[in-house]
Formats: sequence, structure tokens, C-alpha cells
Amino acid sequence: MHSTATARREPIRDGTGEQGSGRAGDAAAGEPMRHDAQGHAAAGPLRITVFDTIEAAEAPWRALEKTAIFTPYQRYDWIKALFDSRGLDGKRCAVAVIENETGLAALFPFAIGRRFGVSTAEIIGADIGNAGWLPVQRGAALRFTPAVLMQIFAAIGRVVAGLDMVFLRNQPGTWLGLDNPLLAFQHQPAPDHLYVAPIDPATPRAHLNGKRIRNLQRGRRRLEEAMGPVTLRRANSVDEIERVHAAFLQQRGARFAQMGVRNIFAEDWFVAFFKRAAAISLGSDLPALRFHALYAGDQIVATSCGACAGTHYSQYINSTASGPAARYSLMGILMYELVAEFAGMGITSLDMGLGDFDYKSDWTDKQLVHDSVIPVTAAGRIAAPVVRGLRRLKRAIKQNETLFGLFKRLRAMMLKSKDQDDGATTAPAPDSEETR
Repeated sequence: MHSTATARREPIRDGTGEQGSGRAGDAAAGEPMRHDAQGHAAAGPLRITVFDTIEAAEAPWRALEKTAIFTPYQRYDWIKALFDSRGLDGKRCAVAVIENETGLAALFPFAIGRRFGVSTAEIIGADIGNAGWLPVQRGAALRFTPAVLMQIFAAIGRVVAGLDMVFLRNQPGTWLGLDNPLLAFQHQPAPDHLYVAPIDPATPRAHLNGKRIRNLQRGRRRLEEAMGPVTLRRANSVDEIERVHAAFLQQRGARFAQMGVRNIFAEDWFVAFFKRAAAISLGSDLPALRFHALYAGDQIVATSCGACAGTHYSQYINSTASGPAARYSLMGILMYELVAEFAGMGITSLDMGLGDFDYKSDWTDKQLVHDSVIPVTAAGRIAAPVVRGLRRLKRAIKQNETLFGLFKRLRAMMLKSKDQDDGATTAPAPDSEETR
């Protein structure tokens, strides 16, 4: 699937978007549907090119990033670093680049695999990202109606020899002021909430009230008195990345051991992903991944790992030290320093990821995000209710304090039982912020 073959024409198909049913519908009825075996397709004024490797799509992907609305989790550098570290776990790559009469319009970076026996497309890396989104030009978003999107999904299916269902998780209702066109499909609340807030570069700490600011400043002074000068530093070299990442792994590992879960961040592919994404971002004004460390004297007492897209910063994951330093509001102090840095970066919005944790409310507001399970074929219509039902069940457990507490106790018991059986020291990975 490359961009060199000559396109061939087909008659337009019906508006259902179902493969093999005769018609596939489009924004411009009566126009021919064009595609070829090399991955090209065009529907009316839209042209769709499907690439079977991430690398083949790099040029249009990077060009689109310059002007389109993205979250950090659909950026080329983020997804490429993840792919180079983990691969696609047996799934097929299908990066669909969509053009209109003025040029690049949108992009779907899909991995296609089997879910409940049907061919299912998901955004590459959606299982570890914070936000699902269709990278799209602001001026083109209204063109992507459900009918047009179904046409696109059907065209992708013809190129990749079958697509039954599209599963999009954790989608914000809006991003950088743009309404999400994918929420025109049936959708439901995702299991977790996303914590987001605008930032005024002139007053980046405006989300805090006066009392909280005084408490953080007092905690900072006491931390300095106990351990030495408090400073926030970027990891600006490979050596600094190594040091901060090592502190992150130690701090997260200690926390996860207390929780009775395995440290997914210590797995080889995650270690490689973080180091690779941070290294390729050195010197960049828009890092795919950047580490910050809060130092007290010579000791790293907290870390932050974040990513940028446009004028948005996403705190992907963080960690704090145990021991004497834990008596202070380490994450609050780190964030107090970090948001001040945003003023010089031109950052106008911040998210602190998925998952309900009290400290996030100091800086951001809780926002509902959504799952969409979109059937493309008859087989997809059978499987979609199962996926929706499982996601609703997960939300019901996570948003109920009693049920989620029971789940965590059962998880700890599983770890203890496994330790006794075979000496293992791992349990299922945690969810939400704890897996990201």
C-alpha cells in the first residue's frame, strides 16, 4: 500500500458503508468511488490513501501535524517510538491519510486486529494513551459526517481485506476548541475521566486558590530546610534522561509494590519506549516525551513525564519519592514549578491524564470522555454490543468506590496467592493513571 500506483474507478456504493453490499455512500452522491490495490481511494472530493507502514505515511503525517488539531497521542513521533519499542502485537498497520480539494484534511493511524472474532480498527497505542482523537484540519472537521466516515471506514476495509468494527476509546468532546466529529456516532462514557484545564500564560497558576498557594510555598520552604535547595529541571541530555527515568522507575515500583500490582513501566518495551521518545525529543520545542525532575538538594524527589501537541501539554505520568520527602506535597510543588515553565513555552492548555485522583483537581477540571464502537459490517454489528457492555461494566466498577475497593483487594489477594504458588512477584497491571 504505497502512493505510486494508478487509481482505478468503481461506482459509488450504498450509504450504509457495509462492505460487499453494493454501495458505500459519500458526501458527493453520483461521484465515482476510486481506489486501487496499492491503497488509494477517493470518495467524491475526498481522496483516501492507506499506508501499510507507519514510515510510509511519515511525510503527510508530519505535514498535517503542522496545522491540524491533534492530541499528543496521535503524533507521529509518539506512535513511531511506541511501534519501534513494542510493535503492533500481531496487528496490521493501516494509516489512512485523507485529502480534500485543498490538501491534507485528516488522518486515521489504525492498527487492525481481531476482537471477539471480528476485524477491529483502533488508534495505534490507544491502550496506553490518554485521549483518542481524529487528527483533522479545523476547517475540514464539519465535512466528516457519519456518512462520510462510514465511507472512509468501508474504503479502508476494502484495502486491508476486511474491517468489521472501529473501536475508539477515551475521546474528548472537544479538543483545542474543536468539537469532536466522531461523537456524531453512538457513544457512551468511558470508564475514566480526563482532567483538563486552560492555562493563561500570564497567570499559569490561576487555577489555585490563595490558601493552596500558601500551603505549597510553605511545603517548599520546609522541604528545602530538610533536604536542600528545591529546583525543577528538565532532562536535557541522554544522561539526564537515564537518571530521571531510573528515579521514576524506583518511585513507581515502590508505589506499585504497596498496591500489589506489577510495574508495567519496568517492562522492557515500556522502558525502551520512554527512553526512545524522550531522546528523539531533545532540543524540541514540542517534545513527544519530556522528563522533568524535582530535586531537593541532590535527590530526585518527584518526576513528571509529559508530551506536547500544538499549544497543549499532557502530563502522561508522574512519580513521587517515599521516605522523609513524602511528608511534603511533592507533586503539588512539582506542578507549581512546572506550570510556570509553560508560560515560556506558549502552552495554553493542560491535561493530567485519565483517572480520578484528588491532586489533579488542584490544577485541572474533571471531563467526561467517550467510547465509540462503530460497526462497519454485519459481523461488527453483532460484536459491538459486547464491547460496549464490557466498557460499561468497567466504568460501573471504577466509578463505584465500594466495587473498585473490592476489585483492588481481590487484585492484591491474587498477587499474594501467586507468590505462594510459584514465587512470582507480579499481578495484573493497574488501570488508568497507574498504567500510563
